[in-house]
Amino acid sequence: MDENYIYNYFAATGELIRDKQSGQLQGYGFVEFISHASADQVLQTYNGQMMLNVKMVFQLNWVSAGEKCDDTLDYTIFVGDLAADVTDYLLQETFRVHYPLVKGAKVVTDKMTMRSKGYGFVM
Repeated sequence: MDENYIYNYFAATGELIRDKQSGQLQGYGFVEFISHASADQVLQTYNGQMMLNVKMVFQLNWVSAGEKCDDTLDYTIFVGDLAADVTDYLLQETFRVHYPLVKGAKVVTDKMTMRSKGYGFVM
């Protein structure tokens, strides 16, 4: 799975997360969901399941939402073991097919090499 794979399933949102010392991608990203229920459904459905068209397993986890200025609640799940070629869009669209309220996804990449760190987040 590569960044393009994830990009084709998730919309690109947010900034890339890189290691501060090496500039390398951290190997994760974020996908933001419109509701807790949507994020929970994705987590329950995909965690530990094989990803489409690749021989990799979804590794998902909860990420706590940051403090917000408004009353809306957004939730993010962690997706690990991503192939090097998975993009933000592919990750987002992979989840959006089953969960239309997905807001976006982010695959973490190395700042220097722009290579995926193998993980990301779905919002």
